[in-house]
Amino acid sequence: MNSRIIYSLTSPLRTAKSLSKHSKRPGRNTLRWLILLLLSQTTAISQAATLIGFATLPADTFTPGPSSGQLIEASNERQPPFKDQQPVQGFSALLIGENGSYFALSDNGFGRRDNSFDYLLSIYQIVPDFRTANGGTGNIQVTEITHLSDPQHHLPYPVIHKASRQLTGADLDPESFRRAADGSFWIGEEFNPSLLHLNTKGTLLAPPFKLDGLASVDNPSDEPATLPRSRGFEGMAISPDGKWLYPMLEGGLKDTEAGLNIYTFDLEQQVFFNNHANQPSYRYRLDNGATAIGDFTLYSKTQGLVIERDSKQGENALIKKIYKVDFKQLDADGFLIKTLLVDLLEIKDPHDLNRDGESQFSFPFWTIEGLVVLNRTTVGIVNDNNYPFGQARDNSNTQPDNNEFILLEITPLWD
Repeated sequence: MNSRIIYSLTSPLRTAKSLSKHSKRPGRNTLRWLILLLLSQTTAISQAATLIGFATLPADTFTPGPSSGQLIEASNERQPPFKDQQPVQGFSALLIGENGSYFALSDNGFGRRDNSFDYLLSIYQIVPDFRTANGGTGNIQVTEITHLSDPQHHLPYPVIHKASRQLTGADLDPESFRRAADGSFWIGEEFNPSLLHLNTKGTLLAPPFKLDGLASVDNPSDEPATLPRSRGFEGMAISPDGKWLYPMLEGGLKDTEAGLNIYTFDLEQQVFFNNHANQPSYRYRLDNGATAIGDFTLYSKTQGLVIERDSKQGENALIKKIYKVDFKQLDADGFLIKTLLVDLLEIKDPHDLNRDGESQFSFPFWTIEGLVVLNRTTVGIVNDNNYPFGQARDNSNTQPDNNEFILLEITPLWD
C-alpha cells in the first residue's frame, strides 16, 4: 500500500481526490476508500505524550542593562518602561549545552521592529532543575548572557547603537539557531531574512547570508518584498554530520502555491545550495487553521520534527502540535509527509508536575518556539512568553506568562 496515498487521506476531501487520482477503477473503490480512511484517521492520532519534567523561569526576570520597553504599552499590570533593565524573555530557539545547561536565543524583543530598538539581542545560558516524579525544584537559573554585536560593521545598514555596535530588536529578529562543530553559532532571522554567523562571544563574523528572491516587508534594503512581515527563518535544522543547515520559512512566498519552503545551506562553502528562493529543497504544508511553525530540528540524517501552531492561546488554542517528517517521504503533491507525534494540548501528567491539581497538562501558548531531542523517547520544549503580553495561563489580565520548559516522554523516534 503506497504511503503517499495513505498520508493524503487525512481528510475525506483529500481521500476522495487521492482515490480518484490513483485508482483506475473508481466503481470498485467504496470498500477500499473506507479501509484507507480508517487507517489514515488511526495514524493521525498520536499516543498521548507524558509530562516527565517541568521548570519555569518567572515572567518578571530581568538582567541589568539599558532601559527597555519604552515604546510598548502597559499589559498584564506591568508598566513599562523597565528602567535600567532588560527582560529575560522571548525564547525563540533552544540548543542543548553541557552539564545540564541549554542555550536559549532571544527574539527581537517586543514583537515588532518599530518598538524594540531598546531590547538587546541575546543568547542566554540556562540551567533548569526540572521537577520530576523523583524530585527537583522546578526552577530555571540564568547563568550567562551573551549579547549580540557587530563591531566589524558586517551589517550593510545602520544599527541603533552606532558606538558600541550592540545589536537590538530594531536591527535583527533572531528566530532560529544552531551550533557548528567549532562552537560558533548560526542564526536564522526574519527581517531580511538571512543567516548570520557569530562566534561564541556573539560577535557577527560575516555579512548576512541571503537568498536571491527572498525579502521580507521588514527588509532594510530596497528589494521588493516577496515575504510578509515576521515570516522568515523561524525554524532551522542542522544535519547530524554538521555539514548542512536547513532553514525553514514561517510563511509562504507571495504569488506562490500555499506552503512553507525549506532550503539547504552548505556550512563548509557557506553558500545556499538553492539558486533562488522559489527553488526550495523541500516543502511543508500546514494544517487547516494553523498559521505558522515554531521550530524545526533533525534527529537523523533525514528525519526531523516540526512544531506547528495557530495564533491563539489559552482556552482558545486549537493547534499546538509536533509532527514527524522525513526528507525521503513526500506526498503526491511533493510536500513532506507529516505524522503526528504530540498534541501539546493533550498531555498526560500523572504526577501533577505543574502543581495544578490535574492529571492532564496543556501547553497552550501563542508561540512555542524551542524544541530539542534529548533521546529516542524524550523531547524538551520551551515557550516564547512574549513578555509582558502573553496570557495563555492567566485570563484575568493580571499575570504575564512565565517561560516554561517541559520534558515529554514520547513514542520512540527510532528503534
